[in-house]
Amino acid sequence: MVTFRNEIDIDASPEAVFDELSDVRHEQRWSDKLKSVELLTPEPIGVGSRVRAKWSGAPENDVVYREFDRPRRWVTESRSWMLVVEVDLQVEPSATGSRLLSTWSLKPRGPVRLLTPVLKKAFDKDVAANMRAAKAHVEQLTRH
Repeated sequence: MVTFRNEIDIDASPEAVFDELSDVRHEQRWSDKLKSVELLTPEPIGVGSRVRAKWSGAPENDVVYREFDRPRRWVTESRSWMLVVEVDLQVEPSATGSRLLSTWSLKPRGPVRLLTPVLKKAFDKDVAANMRAAKAHVEQLTRH
């Protein structure tokens, strides 16, 4: 298992950050990596909600919300044949609005375990870029 962290300050309230970023379906608004997404359970999203998602370069994933505590924290677990990814996202108030902290745990499966260092490097880079894009998106939404 590989774990890494990322954090970014966002000039928006914790509620605005949580509401826009906690719904996986919204990711298509700021990232072209999410190719398809479908909510498999009834609205609203909360603990136990399930989503089927496909990101570029990855197989289809089943995403389950393990925790959902608006506006503070949500935890998802994504499973595919090659990887289990747990993402723990926390939103804290900051002097300029919010700080978004993410902790990623990657658990490669089967022969993919041999690629763990490569996966970590790729995820680390993609997550940092995605967080910057999410920040810009939320800040633009809240300016209007």
